[in-house]
Amino acid sequence: MNDAPRPQYEDVADVVRYQLSRRNLMGGGAAVGLAGLLAACSGSSGSSYSDKPAGDKPAATKSVQIGKANIPTPRDQSVIVGQVEYTVFDSFNGMIPNGSPGGAGVELATEPLFFLSFATGKLTPWLATEYKYNDDHTELTLKFDPKAHWNDGKPLTANDFKFTVMRLKDRPDLFGGGGELKEFVKDVEVPDPQTAVVKLLKPTPRLHYNFIAAISGAPINIQPEHIWKSQDPTKYKDNPPVRSGPYKLKQAIRNQKMFVWEKDPNYWNKDKLDVQPQYVVFQSTSKQADQAALAFERAEFDVGSIDEQHAKQLRNTGYSALQTTQFHDPNPRVMWLNCDPARGVISEPKMRQAINYCLDREKIGKSIWPVEVPAAVYPWADYPTNDKWKNDELAEKYKTEFSPDKAIKLLDEIAPKNAAGKRTYKGKEVNLEIITASPVDGGEYAIANVLKTELGKVGVPATLRSLSGSVHDEKFQRGEYDIDANWAGFAIDPAQLYTDWESSKAQPIGKNAANKNKMRFRNPKFDQISRQLAGMDPTSEEAKPLLDQALEIYFQELPMLSVIQTGYPSYFNTAFWTGWPTDDDLYEVPLNWWPHFIFVLGKIKATGQKGPA
Repeated sequence: MNDAPRPQYEDVADVVRYQLSRRNLMGGGAAVGLAGLLAACSGSSGSSYSDKPAGDKPAATKSVQIGKANIPTPRDQSVIVGQVEYTVFDSFNGMIPNGSPGGAGVELATEPLFFLSFATGKLTPWLATEYKYNDDHTELTLKFDPKAHWNDGKPLTANDFKFTVMRLKDRPDLFGGGGELKEFVKDVEVPDPQTAVVKLLKPTPRLHYNFIAAISGAPINIQPEHIWKSQDPTKYKDNPPVRSGPYKLKQAIRNQKMFVWEKDPNYWNKDKLDVQPQYVVFQSTSKQADQAALAFERAEFDVGSIDEQHAKQLRNTGYSALQTTQFHDPNPRVMWLNCDPARGVISEPKMRQAINYCLDREKIGKSIWPVEVPAAVYPWADYPTNDKWKNDELAEKYKTEFSPDKAIKLLDEIAPKNAAGKRTYKGKEVNLEIITASPVDGGEYAIANVLKTELGKVGVPATLRSLSGSVHDEKFQRGEYDIDANWAGFAIDPAQLYTDWESSKAQPIGKNAANKNKMRFRNPKFDQISRQLAGMDPTSEEAKPLLDQALEIYFQELPMLSVIQTGYPSYFNTAFWTGWPTDDDLYEVPLNWWPHFIFVLGKIKATGQKGPA
């Protein structure tokens, strides 16, 4: 073991790259300057919208008429978050499809070994205090904070880490299982309760990235052995969730589509983080945008519950309690295309190219997404730190353009029309199935609807269905779709993006993909390149040709279509709480469904406003 401590957390961009690739939802590389990372994270690159009121807009003079929030906790002690439509209320097992509700607050109870902030570029030790590799990167040593404990009072130790890693590495059917753990981990030794030594099957400098929350949560969160060791991970509901964070679940109220989280008075890390609200309530907002926006205007929600259209209306009336904060999301909006031959014509690369020609990205970016955004060319966010991975010659060679005529030419080759004027493939009429988890008034649904219309014009009928989160997730993971209008968090380091697309991770249709190779892409040459890149510094001279080869295969095969970059304003109401992140003081990522939101909750202050009796 190399006793000289590794310089800690110097290459924050490496972790960002890995997390972007592992998120979906998403290592390796050179360090970047903090200024560059800040520019990448701030949303200032490429996003064309502005959330600041124009100079000719009315001053903020409209008073706030406080409404009565429908919550079971004191309003002045509660932060209320407007979120998505919840369908799961009695399970918090994130290792299985539909096992846990997303964006329901469990993120505030779940802590990683390390936090990496997109807003500041800072990597902060949390459950772990340090990591260190030996000289040849065949061992990884992690030190755990001796103060850490679970919210049931039991100690959180290196034994929990070992239990989690060793189980997941042999269970590729579970989210977080397989992948890097199976490929790299041989064993985990625990010489003392605060030390875990991971013995590796082969060298890697990136294994610790699995335990860092950067894009949303960490790819792998450790679990309490004393809870899980006697449970079947495919059936256990983990209710109430035993976690280590500053909030504990107080109640889940199905008929109100609400989750109530209460501050844990025994939180182990209170000397570093003392969250201010006693309660955080996550609640599904009304499906009617006008009604949801009215609830925000009446300060019945502190976070969310409003879209940009209604926010503009409030700004124009001089509403005083609206604060809008920019954040350039790392997830481009995409179309996942099913490459499995069992799905028929969609498995043909020329068909996927034809679909690509039917995407009017300029129209979508200017008029479909709630704020104006640029088209996406590469399968990653357009942060400045990603520029080094671009290849403009390849992008021009395989130019992304809206061209129905070129689509028709390709379709006439692979799916010519029969006597009835219907396109056919191998004797069967072509009809594509498009799915999305977006509601019918959501951006992803609107994008898919534009595509459906253009496909119809070139003779390719398609069905489009908005599915509830649980139904959508099952179909998506099982490969029971042709096109999925969705999003993807992709790498600053494409080598880490590509590892999930290897053929070995493609499951048959009907089998759970566990978030790996959901489009069932198979290409032996691509696999070989990905394996070579896995052990290589992607910024090295020898890596660049391989990165370009992989990118060219992507442009040729198109297992996924990047559509637009994503701009996301966050909306906060300042009637009850102030101190939210702002454009001028983006001290933390403002997204409420990321675990980083606990640091926002540690910074805000109550105004003293009381709710109506």
